[in-house]
Amino acid sequence: MISNYERNVLDQPEEWKRLLRTKLPRGLDTTFNLPKSGRLIFAGIGSSYWAARFSEFLWRDYAHVGGGEDPISIQSFDFVRTRDLHIRPEDIVIVFSHRGTKTYSMQSLEIAKKRYEATTVLITGVGSPASKPDIVDFRIETCAQETCGAFTISLTSAIVRIVQLIGFSNKVVLERFKETVKSMTLPIDVQVPKYYDNLVIVGDLIREVVAREISLKIAETTYLPVRSFGLEEFLHGPRVTLDKQTCLLVFSSVSEPRRESLIKYAKTVGSEIIDIHDGLFRVPTEFTWLCQLVWGQLFALELSKVLKINPDSIRGDEFPYDKARENLIL
Repeated sequence: MISNYERNVLDQPEEWKRLLRTKLPRGLDTTFNLPKSGRLIFAGIGSSYWAARFSEFLWRDYAHVGGGEDPISIQSFDFVRTRDLHIRPEDIVIVFSHRGTKTYSMQSLEIAKKRYEATTVLITGVGSPASKPDIVDFRIETCAQETCGAFTISLTSAIVRIVQLIGFSNKVVLERFKETVKSMTLPIDVQVPKYYDNLVIVGDLIREVVAREISLKIAETTYLPVRSFGLEEFLHGPRVTLDKQTCLLVFSSVSEPRRESLIKYAKTVGSEIIDIHDGLFRVPTEFTWLCQLVWGQLFALELSKVLKINPDSIRGDEFPYDKARENLIL
């Protein structure tokens, strides 16, 4: 019997295909032809924040909409607690919240609408609470509610919705994404490192977001204190933490010279290295990072199997973690 986490990971390609056949709400096509002065602000918490970061990269690279300002991504907590974000009525605030119940994410929508009078979009899971029409202009649904606490399919389903929005202005990249979905077959083989209890994950550009999200998945499914960094950030200091009992997991590109610098450094130190570069995946180049992301989800799964940990529980079945959870308001 497989875990809910594993089932969710393996079900992703079919769910992406379903979403690609599902139209977005009416009016979004004209809304996302932004005026020249308009800006997109993506917000979320946890994996939803990494969805926001992925969206920032994708929108900047592929959404050609009238020369609007570069998008930004922000933690929902920061959105709420920052006194003035200089958001204008012509801007669009997109909040990711799969459950639709996170306190700061929902407050972000309310502030965006009532304080700044911006257009608001909620990207959320099927079955989340009904959206308040006075604070949400557009509700975009993704997949059914996740059946475990370590989110995977909800994150990638939210990305599909962003690619569909980009498709209003760039049909080519939407078609390239469809090619990627057709080409991806799961499961993907992964290797379990010898030194998984001293794991460092590094990525560059959009692959840094992959590194951050996968470190979160490993922490949630195995409870290992994994570390993650941007490639250049790591080279400028934290590289000195590598040793012969460290596993370095690299998400990068064969065209990135700094990747070679990092690998040479790690080899000289004697660290274990797992190099998951973009050349390993036969999909359109725009979405090799998505394959790296799914590889990382499966990597977390295999680690949980080695450690004999249920990836679904997030210690909800352990004392005192179950008791401690009662003190949190999320």
